[in-house]
Amino acid sequence: MITIHDDRISLTADENDGLTVVSLRYNGIETIEADEERIRKGVTYGIPILFPTPNRISGGCYTFNGRTIEGEMHGTLRHARFGIISHADDSIEAEIPFSALGSLFPYDGHFHLHLHLSGGAVIWDFSIRNEGEEPLAFGLALHPFFCKQDGMRFSSTLEYEMEASDEKLPSGRWTRTDYGSEKDVAGMDIDTVFFSDSTIRSSLVSKAYSIEITGSDDFDHVVVFTSPDRSFICVEPQTCSTDAHNMYAKGLKKESGLIIVPGESRHELSVRMAFSG
Repeated sequence: MITIHDDRISLTADENDGLTVVSLRYNGIETIEADEERIRKGVTYGIPILFPTPNRISGGCYTFNGRTIEGEMHGTLRHARFGIISHADDSIEAEIPFSALGSLFPYDGHFHLHLHLSGGAVIWDFSIRNEGEEPLAFGLALHPFFCKQDGMRFSSTLEYEMEASDEKLPSGRWTRTDYGSEKDVAGMDIDTVFFSDSTIRSSLVSKAYSIEITGSDDFDHVVVFTSPDRSFICVEPQTCSTDAHNMYAKGLKKESGLIIVPGESRHELSVRMAFSG
């Protein structure tokens, strides 16, 4: 485990389990849930990084650039062991080669992460380096399990809600939505993919603290998941939809959000969670 901190924030991440954030305290208050039972089951907890296939995959595989690749729900990175490049009081720099992800991401290159604290915010700076000659495609997301707080309310600049099957796979159809007005988190019952024509700004506001979640331009999708019987709410900044590769293959390029990196090039992107209160 590695811990970084500043005057208000203390964050602990597990470099042997995908650099998942297992604790994130603001002014001494734990803001995320890392349930021991979920950890034992090997399912998501805390704030995992989902790459290259966030959320569900239709049929368990996808085809890209003439190659059929086996997929894994939430992606294989979230249980991978990162190599630590540097560690300071307020930052971690780490990297993992694609080869460590095995057949689930059969490309040459590296996944690089600079996780750091700045101005009351936690920032994930990602660099996806394609060192091979053929293009690769990926989706990237964070899956935070935010603890519900008394009186917590949610709002977001979401524009479109994606229709889904009973298996929670997107149909490709969508409707307009409005989450600009605050909603009481305690009464929300939802597991839905949203997207927007522009970068999405989401907020959780409570008496204890507020969190504002933003990303670079690629993060134009969000999955929101919670119900009244859950002690957490997931507000997941994503570059893509669920089943992104397969949606892209159907011609739904905008809706899929799939990112394609040409050979011998890199793609950089970031997520910011700013705390106040």
